[in-house]
This record gives sequence, C-alpha cells and structure tokens, in this order.
Amino acid sequence: MEYSHRYRAYPTQVVAERLEHHLNVHRQLYNHVRWDYGNSPEDDKPSEYDQNNKLPEWKRKWPVFSELHSKAAQATVARFHRNLSNLR
Repeated sequence: MEYSHRYRAYPTQVVAERLEHHLNVHRQLYNHVRWDYGNSPEDDKPSEYDQNNKLPEWKRKWPVFSELHSKAAQATVARFHRNLSNLR
C-alpha cells in the first residue's frame, strides 16, 4: 500500500486571492473548451490536439487566458477530454 503525505497549507491572504484567481481562469478555460466542443458539428468534433492548437488564438482573443502557463492550459484541455472519455 502506498501512503501519501498531506500537509496543510496556510497561505497568506494575498497568495490565497491569487490562487483563487488562477482557479477561476482555469474554470473559464475549461468552460470555453466545453463550449467549443459542444458547438462543433457532430461529425467533426475537435480532438484534444486540435483544441491545444487553438490555445494561442484564444489567448490573443481573451488576454485573461494568457495569465496561465501554456502547460497548465494544456492540462486543463486534457482534463476536459479525459472527463469526456470517462463519460462514454
């Protein structure tokens, strides 16, 4: 059996607000990925690769997405597609 250690975090108010802001931006990106997937034609749904390629365009169109590191944004796209495959 593997054990994982848990440590309680006590961030300062400034750090907690920044973390909350980043979580909110990831939520917005996840919802946009979901919207993009849902509004595409049934016979041409975008793959995770396709949506990762759209990230630079989205970052230019909505500067709030530029606050996220590219790998973190790609992980958010991957999470959507992983959740989608779990539902099938």
